[in-house]
Amino acid sequence: MTMKKKLTVTTLAASIMFASIAGLPLSEQGLANKLGITAGVASADTLSLQDKLEGLRLELAKDDDGLTAVKATRVLVAGAVANNEITTDDMKVLLGNVWSKFSDVDVDVDVKAIFALINGLDLFYDESGEAINTLLNDSHVKPAIDAIFTKVPGGKTLTKADVIAFQDAALQAMASEENQNELLESVGKVFLLGGSSQDIKDTLSTIVDNDILTQDLLISNFLKYYEISLGDLNAVQNRVANKFGPTAIAARTAIESAGIRYLLAPDFKLTDLDSSSEVYEPNLTVFDLVSLNPYLNWELVSGSGVKFEGGKLLLDGAETGKGVFQAHDKKFGLLLYISPEKTLNKTDDGDGDGGNTGGNTGGNTGGVLPVNPDPSVELGNLSKELVGASEEKKQEIFQKAQEAVANAIRELATLDLSALIKVEGDTAKPTLNVTELAGKMKEIAAKAKTLNDQLKQLNPNAIAEKIQLKLDFGSITAKTTEIPLDKSLLDAAIANGVDTVAISMNGLTLGVSPTEFRADTTLKVTNQDTKVATSATQLPVAAGVYEFEFTSGGTNISNFNTPVEVTIPVPNGSKFDTELLSLAKIVDGKLEFYGGSYENGVLNALRTGFSTYTVVENKVEFGDTASVKAWAGRQIQVAASKGILEGRADQSFVPNGLVTRAEFAKMIVKTFSLESATATENFTDVNDSDWFKVYVASAVKNGIVNGKEAGKFDPNGNITRAEMAVMSSRALALKGISLSPAKVDDALKGFTDVTAINTSLKSGVALAASEGIVIGEEGNVFNPNANSTRAQAAVVIYRLLNK
Repeated sequence: MTMKKKLTVTTLAASIMFASIAGLPLSEQGLANKLGITAGVASADTLSLQDKLEGLRLELAKDDDGLTAVKATRVLVAGAVANNEITTDDMKVLLGNVWSKFSDVDVDVDVKAIFALINGLDLFYDESGEAINTLLNDSHVKPAIDAIFTKVPGGKTLTKADVIAFQDAALQAMASEENQNELLESVGKVFLLGGSSQDIKDTLSTIVDNDILTQDLLISNFLKYYEISLGDLNAVQNRVANKFGPTAIAARTAIESAGIRYLLAPDFKLTDLDSSSEVYEPNLTVFDLVSLNPYLNWELVSGSGVKFEGGKLLLDGAETGKGVFQAHDKKFGLLLYISPEKTLNKTDDGDGDGGNTGGNTGGNTGGVLPVNPDPSVELGNLSKELVGASEEKKQEIFQKAQEAVANAIRELATLDLSALIKVEGDTAKPTLNVTELAGKMKEIAAKAKTLNDQLKQLNPNAIAEKIQLKLDFGSITAKTTEIPLDKSLLDAAIANGVDTVAISMNGLTLGVSPTEFRADTTLKVTNQDTKVATSATQLPVAAGVYEFEFTSGGTNISNFNTPVEVTIPVPNGSKFDTELLSLAKIVDGKLEFYGGSYENGVLNALRTGFSTYTVVENKVEFGDTASVKAWAGRQIQVAASKGILEGRADQSFVPNGLVTRAEFAKMIVKTFSLESATATENFTDVNDSDWFKVYVASAVKNGIVNGKEAGKFDPNGNITRAEMAVMSSRALALKGISLSPAKVDDALKGFTDVTAINTSLKSGVALAASEGIVIGEEGNVFNPNANSTRAQAAVVIYRLLNK
């Protein structure tokens, strides 16, 4: 491709063109995947519109932080609208000229519907690709859409096909050589001559006016009739992003960046400036002509045994290491490039950056490969940034420091034991050298302590990062794998402060507390035939079927005091509505659902008991949720898919019914996987035969509930909004989320009825409010003593699931 052909990669072009297409519905059949097309491989000219949009989505998915921000923004905006955090006056301000121009032609429409429409066509990413379809058929929005589009001369009801036709025309216009020439000049002014971004905006506006609005398309005619310009729409994007703060701004930047990476993938070239096998200096060129390095900031994304300093990837005290790095442009902060994994090896005649850290010695320790990342430089730089920083900036620095230490300790504690696996028949087993592993744990603990001490020096209120020892046995083809965990190994883990021992194979991981076992223990994992799952359910099965068995001292362990962290690979996540994926236990030919969250191709969940498990897409439908669909429909569906909420009758959820204290105790316990068969309580109004006994006892065990009066829990009493907030806060505290007493009043100041909140409940309500779990109702009142409906509880649970 020529340089001219590539000018859609500009910052503002991506902002305007690609932000608006991000919400378009894509083929749920995964067209790009079926054709073997991956982002950046096929020429953009040869792909259909849907393929291009799918490629954009796939590129966005590579940016973990960006994708998280985009998802969070989608939820943030929807939640704010649903809970009346944004008034109609706010919406009019955010819409600006767009709203004024509807008023100019005397069209009578609801501002909420117009706001939903504009944001539905905007930057907020929808994984399922059904956002536009849902929007165009929403009973609250559709009348407004019909009103504004049918008023256009020759107009009609807007359909998905109209949206696709307009976006296809936009992409075709951007490919015109004449337009590319114009964009080239405007981009040069911005990036090379220090010009204003307005140059690019003006050029794009001209392209839209001349090449798109002149076509007989419904949306083109709509924009002309109401005299809505590209600048008007871009201004709405800016105002909405600024309204919702850093997360929304990051979301917009992430989508702009994904568009650029997708379009430039064929023309980006990463070359070596230093070809040494233990040093790698990236140089990114485009069109085989221009080096972008002067305009880029490089950083390490992930890796083992490597560090990134002075623009170079270096070995960090290891014999070998691997790393993935990325580059942001210095002007706009766009993520322009994410590298493939690069491997470095220490050369025989080079000094490198450190000695042997104990790689694969060929002895009993096999492939033990401890990694020694050193974030000291980063912590030192962050410490310097604290000088004169605002309180908001300090919190940002503290978060970066916490993440740097967490990542370093995680890498330190990952041991590659794949070389130790031996297969006999259908069973794979490793031979572990406990003495050497205990020595490694001691080294890890010492380095982790140093890192945590440095973290505390920077931030005295920092929470020490725990050690998760990961024993990675790599890829195993045997049907059954048996992993021995000798008591001496577990004792060494406890002695060295290891919080969790994680056993990993084939992308499957089980993380257990070493304190659970008092004798030699064996984990046995058996790959079952998928028919075990498909014979038990008609639901789509998204993962393999695994039978897990823990035996300790010759006794099968069926229940754990500390939940086991379970990670199961989901090979084709794009085929499913990932929010509806749930861990499923197969018991007597039926499924029990235990939730979990999907991220980066795996489902993460917590369990206190083991048997045979898989992952399914559990789409639950209720027939009585239409009245709350706009603000709680998705939340109810997601919580029900994970077994947290159930209907009160067949296909009946009763969204406006009230929630009892026992019911919410069950919701909280299942949300955080706290169910314990051995938990106890001493309430006189909770009997062993009660269905809620185990949930109330589990909530008591974890400090989530107290009685309402001496010796009584009041399980059938309706839960108030304040009580629900406090129980949610206590559950969040189990995840290390807290709020200092000094910030309680500040967190509550947005509520006009703060004096109505019981003093004993204020700190809990404040934490829940500060984390966005509970928000005010109309008029900024919290209504602490009002009873919660089932739909309101579902929204709270959904927010907790996303923490």
